[in-house]
Amino acid sequence: MDQEQKNNFQEENLQEDPKEVPNPIYKKVLLDQRVLAGFFLRLVAFVIDLVLVGSLTAILTPLFTDQAILKNLVSILIYLAYFVLTTGLTKGQTLGKMILGLKVVRVDGKELNWADVFFREACCRLILKMVLPLYLLAGVTDKKQHLGDLICDTMVIKSAYEQELFYEQVYQIPSYQKSYFI
Repeated sequence: MDQEQKNNFQEENLQEDPKEVPNPIYKKVLLDQRVLAGFFLRLVAFVIDLVLVGSLTAILTPLFTDQAILKNLVSILIYLAYFVLTTGLTKGQTLGKMILGLKVVRVDGKELNWADVFFREACCRLILKMVLPLYLLAGVTDKKQHLGDLICDTMVIKSAYEQELFYEQVYQIPSYQKSYFI
């Protein structure tokens, strides 16, 4: 199709000016302004969380038993419960993340649910606790994700730059259903 045929086709199909269409349609548009949290910022938040977990463990484990195996089990349960509960109840933030202004979000923009939180924070943290070098993935992947983030399709962002939802006015030309954005 040469340029003259394209012009004729456009003139035939665009009989109305899109600005004269009386009923505009409003479309939800997600403006993605998420800023990823870097490896070292996440590391500092994790160290803050480990200090808090260590303090809780030091206070609570002597209350349960004197046996070393049970103390280790209780400390692992405290570790996992801290991350699951704080992340789940605060919609993606532990105390360390709150202090540094970070937040766990899903990559697709949907709200974080308890299944995501449990799998990311309990199952994946248990694996990461056993194989510490897997945390280094957060320094080399393009979305700064560690193993748990990659499996659960989540990432950590700076919470001041979350997604904003706005409405964009869209006019549709009925002749061939093409949208024009104003």
